[in-house]
Amino acid sequence: MQIPPYLVNEHYDDRYFDVVNAIEEAKHVFFQGSGIVDIFSAAGRKRKEFRIGETGFGAGRVLIALMDFLDNSGITDISITFNSVELHPVTFERMASILEGFRAEVGPLIDLLVGAYSSVEITKPGWHQIQLTRPFGILTLNLWIGEALEMVRALTIPCDAWFLDGHGPKKNPSMWRPELLLAIGEKTVRSGTCATYTVAGAVRRGLIAAGFDVEQRPGFGGKKAVLRGIKK
Repeated sequence: MQIPPYLVNEHYDDRYFDVVNAIEEAKHVFFQGSGIVDIFSAAGRKRKEFRIGETGFGAGRVLIALMDFLDNSGITDISITFNSVELHPVTFERMASILEGFRAEVGPLIDLLVGAYSSVEITKPGWHQIQLTRPFGILTLNLWIGEALEMVRALTIPCDAWFLDGHGPKKNPSMWRPELLLAIGEKTVRSGTCATYTVAGAVRRGLIAAGFDVEQRPGFGGKKAVLRGIKK
């Protein structure tokens, strides 16, 4: 299949996501894979705030999928803090182009995110915040423009779940280096989770060294397996 140029990150010569069913893929790998609904359920009614970390914001595909997933989950009255990082942020126009293929599925969410993202000063390093009101509650996006390790170290509160969604280890090895994975482990609550589409041996070993119990789970589409980790 010919990949449209606007879907390829020119910095890594790699596409942002699989062209087919990328929203459902995100739900399978990151939300079902990380057991995020189980985390919400186990926390009970007393806990209303949950923190998620993501490595690789890209065009916001995972955030779009998360909002769609939670909007239809029956969960209400919760607060999600979504911490993400992007070293090479796209313009809001390009974000709209990249996400256009999902318009039939999640068109209103695309418009919501692109409209909010258009106010982000992407040339300015550091934190940028967007707050969105959804049927499940309030979602706060904290987007770090810069390097992933800097973002993780800048977090003051550990995350309940991590979505490791950078370009693959061969295309972008710095996103999977042991130093970064160790920092992610340090910024994960006990029994917190991580999920990623890659099953590379170096990533598995890095997550284990970072304090996660790691297991393979069934993949999605043409991919046989993905990884899930639980912080010991």
